[in-house]
Amino acid sequence: MSKTKETTTLEDALRAYTTQRGEYGICEVTIGFANDNMGNEIVDFLSMDAKGDFRCYELKVSLADLRSKNQLSFKGHYNYLVVSSALDRQIVDYDLFIPEWVGVKVGKELRVLREAKRCEVDSQMQLVLMRSLIRSLYYKYATTQAPDQSKLEQLQAQLDAYQMQTSDRLWVAQDYEQYYRLVHHDPSFTLEQGAKALRKEYFKK
Repeated sequence: MSKTKETTTLEDALRAYTTQRGEYGICEVTIGFANDNMGNEIVDFLSMDAKGDFRCYELKVSLADLRSKNQLSFKGHYNYLVVSSALDRQIVDYDLFIPEWVGVKVGKELRVLREAKRCEVDSQMQLVLMRSLIRSLYYKYATTQAPDQSKLEQLQAQLDAYQMQTSDRLWVAQDYEQYYRLVHHDPSFTLEQGAKALRKEYFKK
């Protein structure tokens, strides 16, 4: 299905916006890979800044599109719904369509109607988003123009760093779980359970 003029206008606005901010950004990024039991989810626009923060943007230009069963992919540290000005005039309450932590940008000016709240993204998902972004950038450059080798090398270097960071964190988590089980004689303990218990204890205060 061909894109509407309103959709391409929003895409162009996001490209200009992310470029101005010195971010890597591209449209229609498939999240993950089939061999990881992923790859069936697409975010309309994904960007990454120099700090390694990912921003996901879902673009909508009609109420029918917004109400459709198509999944909204909000996997980033910051997530936004980007709507056309015409659609914004039809929406009374955005909370009917998106979580309260998702921000809203309107029109080609990308006017911020509400700011996105930062979300925690685990190391594994950050790695998935990085790999997905690199794949999409590579395909775009390979099919439209000569690759910008310097950008690809920078992204590959950041990917390598994420992989090392992820491996280190997984080792620490496994080490902690192992010795917690031995010290507390609790063979069923997991790091996830421990984190949930501490979170519950914190919010009781």
